[in-house]
Amino acid sequence: MCWGVQAIVKEIEGEFAKIDYGDGVLRRVIVGIAEERLKKGDLVIVHAGVVISKLSYDDATKTAELLRDIATTAGESPELLEHYERILKLSRDFGGVE
Repeated sequence: MCWGVQAIVKEIEGEFAKIDYGDGVLRRVIVGIAEERLKKGDLVIVHAGVVISKLSYDDATKTAELLRDIATTAGESPELLEHYERILKLSRDFGGVE
């Protein structure tokens, strides 16, 4: 099983992209999907420094809602949910909403 983390694309440089995981720090990653499908403001899943998937804003919102329900039911810390909320806000602010 792999662990993919949501991020927002801030810049694209050929086979590389600079992404933000929601903490304001830009990180250089490899674009592992067809480059023509990727643009600034896109929500993506990054695994081991490689963009492996693009997410729609609606799917990311549904994931955040599901996590909110799970965290509430389990009495867990909202830390992961806060990460998703930051990413969704960045996407809205950056104009990546489809």
